[in-house]
Amino acid sequence: MSARPHRGRAAALAGLVCAALATASSAVWAQACCAGTGAVTPARLALHEDAAAGLQLRAATVVGSHSASAEYVPAPPGAGEVDLEQSLYGAVRVLRRGQLGALLPLVQTFRTTPTRSEAGGGLGDINVSARYDFLRARESALVPGIAALAGVTLPTGRSAEAATKPFATDATGLGAVQVTGGVALEQSVGSWLFGASALLALRAPREVGAVTPVTLSLAPQYSALLSAAYAFDSGAAVALSTLFTFEGDASVNGATARESARRWIVASASLAWPVTDQLSVLGSVSLNPPISSLGMNQTTTLGATLGIRATEKCGRRSARL
Repeated sequence: MSARPHRGRAAALAGLVCAALATASSAVWAQACCAGTGAVTPARLALHEDAAAGLQLRAATVVGSHSASAEYVPAPPGAGEVDLEQSLYGAVRVLRRGQLGALLPLVQTFRTTPTRSEAGGGLGDINVSARYDFLRARESALVPGIAALAGVTLPTGRSAEAATKPFATDATGLGAVQVTGGVALEQSVGSWLFGASALLALRAPREVGAVTPVTLSLAPQYSALLSAAYAFDSGAAVALSTLFTFEGDASVNGATARESARRWIVASASLAWPVTDQLSVLGSVSLNPPISSLGMNQTTTLGATLGIRATEKCGRRSARL
């Protein structure tokens, strides 16, 4: 196989898997008021890429919710919610095996009841992330690729308690700094790339309420990401991914807020289509399965994304990376 198809397939696999995982993470953005895993963005660089940038558009609709007892309840008649997000992202290679990324989201929410409707939005929480590959896929016949993941989400959006509209549609962020760390394992077999990641997110305590402030602390958030992607000789690729996230009960002024724990599962299917050697179109669909016991204290959404991704090649450096 020539170098060009091999590189195209590698780029499609790396970009698509990361896009799929980022899509699954952002699928719960509005309902959780956070920035997903905070350590995965669609700008993941392939081995022969120095930089990447892109735009991702997402739309999702709420179809129901899971209660504190994990029972699924469909959305009542006449009630609805549509969440939109437009994200600019980019990444740049540092050293031979490291890369830095950033994501800037704009968020809009539309909510309706049988008697009224409301719309709001604004800047979401900006995320910066880093990845370092200690061992790449296929470098060892026995050991998979191993990478360290890290991310920081900044509270640049408006928190739910700071919202001014009755339905809080102008809430666009968590309201606290979130720090995420984790590890990713990857291995390629022929045209397939398989991945598994484990992440831990910690959120800083924050004061809630203007008249009588209380200190709200969210529990640590644990996430597991699984993915499988297949690349065609043309450079196109398809991927399936699953995100599972859990966090325990929050605390208010040091006391446990019972039945506030949350969990959710998001499944997504994604497609990458190369337009040129440097430009690709990415699309995906995602769903929180509307099945009792699979979620807790979360809305259930069906969403889709569409985006473009441009890359800068390494040129002669790629032979040494």
